[in-house]
Amino acid sequence: MLKAGVSKQVVTPPTWVPYLTSSGNGTCAPFDGVHDELHARAMVLDDGTNAICVLAVDAIGYDNSILGGNRDFTRELRDRVSQETGLDQASVMLCATHSHSTPETIGLTPFRDVPGVSTWLDEHLSRLVNVVVDAYSKRVQVRAYSSIRSVQGVSRNRRIVLKDGTLDRRGDPPDPAKVDGTWPVDEDLFTLYLATENGDPFGVLLNYTAHPVVAMLLPPVSADYPGATSTRVEEALGGVVCLFTNGACGNINSLHVSTNFEDVHKLGGLLAEAALLDISKLRPEDALQEWMTSSATMEIELSASPCPPLEQAQAAVDFSDSPENQRMLRLARKLLDGPLHGEIQLMRLGSLIWLALPGEVFVETGIALKLAGATFVAGNSNGWLGYFPTRGAYEEGGYEVTPGVWSRVAPGSAELIEAWGKQLIGRLST
Repeated sequence: MLKAGVSKQVVTPPTWVPYLTSSGNGTCAPFDGVHDELHARAMVLDDGTNAICVLAVDAIGYDNSILGGNRDFTRELRDRVSQETGLDQASVMLCATHSHSTPETIGLTPFRDVPGVSTWLDEHLSRLVNVVVDAYSKRVQVRAYSSIRSVQGVSRNRRIVLKDGTLDRRGDPPDPAKVDGTWPVDEDLFTLYLATENGDPFGVLLNYTAHPVVAMLLPPVSADYPGATSTRVEEALGGVVCLFTNGACGNINSLHVSTNFEDVHKLGGLLAEAALLDISKLRPEDALQEWMTSSATMEIELSASPCPPLEQAQAAVDFSDSPENQRMLRLARKLLDGPLHGEIQLMRLGSLIWLALPGEVFVETGIALKLAGATFVAGNSNGWLGYFPTRGAYEEGGYEVTPGVWSRVAPGSAELIEAWGKQLIGRLST
């Protein structure tokens, strides 16, 4: 029988730990309070021979160099988990919900230089290890169920090209008559539901695709709509643990941006009620009949976006302290962290396949990988390398394709991610 363990731990930071206030200017600031707690949630799935673990954290993402020196955040997490549980390192997936009212752990600002942050990061890493170890220790026999349904009214494409050549980025979608072409979204809500042998709710894993930016730039700590979704499901099912993973949301926003916490709960409620409705319809005979677990990873290295060497970038700023020169100087400094190493990771539970990708992948890539056989895609996972715009997006322009610390991979990287992801999926059939 399939065994599973779940666990949940609060990871809310002290309010002096900075959050991102501007990627363009490279600024961060302390929170002014806590609206709702941040959590790390873990789910371990064990088929008796192999075990896999998904760790979903209310976080914007993790730059693997955020610890400084020669340390690697994801590698250290996996090393410590492996030592305490015996889980294979390739079997641990670190997913960030990408909620923006969380600590600035993606390396866009001098976050690590803030006094006390280095100590907090080490403590935070230990909490993440502990929640995985706890989930592993709580494994019991379960039945697994899955569903996929479309949920509208939560997301929108934020790069809709209008006939006048401009990009429509937020608010209600524009009149189709004003749009040049079509715009993709991925409104599929994936639900994995676990129940104990006697039918009691045990755990839930969700996946949906939309930037959690409802609470962006609102200064209290907040897990945004993913946190509201998980909390609503957990309360409705009597305290189970509900993980939320975000999809290929690089060019997909939540419908509301920097508005209010009523919208956070509204969007979270839409997704939670959809998941709960699917769960309520499940019958024992609907349980997965195959539950073999496996995982695979592919180490990748990507070329960097065109950028002058550090000395040349500094000379340009000394000559003209323009925003563009400052942006390129920040990128040049960031690229000194080393080659753009990343990872594509695949996990499997029976016929269900999911891929973890190391940054903000565009929805076109996510849809292509689903068509190739992935049940869902989890972006901002096992590290963060910024945006992965498609080649067509570079022709359109805009924030995501402008070279910067947030967009540091070279054009063509998204297409490589798609090809490599398809390779991993293809290995399952050989």
